[in-house]
Amino acid sequence: MVTISEDESDNKPLLDSLNELTTAKASDSASEEPSHVDLPKLEYASASRIVNAGPRLGPDGKPHYLIDDIPDNEKMRLIRESGILKKYSHRTKENGANASDIDEDEIMDPDELEVLQEEYDSQLQDIPPWMDALIYTVALAAIYGLFEALVNQQYSMDITMSEVLQRMAKASPAIYFIVYLTSRYRKSRVANILILAGACACGCYFVHLNLHSPRLGIMRRAPGLVTMWMYLTFIMDVRPSVINAAVVGLFWILDPFKSTI
Repeated sequence: MVTISEDESDNKPLLDSLNELTTAKASDSASEEPSHVDLPKLEYASASRIVNAGPRLGPDGKPHYLIDDIPDNEKMRLIRESGILKKYSHRTKENGANASDIDEDEIMDPDELEVLQEEYDSQLQDIPPWMDALIYTVALAAIYGLFEALVNQQYSMDITMSEVLQRMAKASPAIYFIVYLTSRYRKSRVANILILAGACACGCYFVHLNLHSPRLGIMRRAPGLVTMWMYLTFIMDVRPSVINAAVVGLFWILDPFKSTI
């Protein structure tokens, strides 16, 4: 056990021994040669090398750009959504007097634009119309059966699964016929107007049934009306759908048949 006294002369042997130990360790560490490890030098690419770097070469040895990885139909979709084709084809009409500055070879003919549009639409229509209508019919028939069960459950009427399947089977041909016609002629402006009118009629009549029709009328007509209303609203664009919702909402608020019944 080491004791330290208050007198400095008594502590001198202890201090001398401590000094000898520290000097010995320092000399040992200085005698050892430090080990040097050769680390690889990191080379950083300069900005000029990055800018001037060319495209990577493909398997055939030709330059391969990132845009080459995008499929052709996806390129056509991006071009179509950007609207650059329509702006470029009508460039002469918009510029007027400056139309002579544009090279005639660079102007896209509207007929060529329609051909490109038809080719793009044909690439999207991989599923034939009858198959598309069949897929929609299966989904809408299931929705129709669901509403049949819900309406009967709402009015405490017992219905079995076999009865629901029978009603779904009876409604499926009519659903398929309507879906096939709407999917085939949906691009027509007249067809879109008829679809909007049919959606408004289904929605308004469904509201009228809930407000004024007896229980039996609701049970028989509501499932089919709701199914068709949902389908017609689904295939419409945003603006016709908003118009449909506004018309049905106004019909429910105003209730034009409340005074006659």
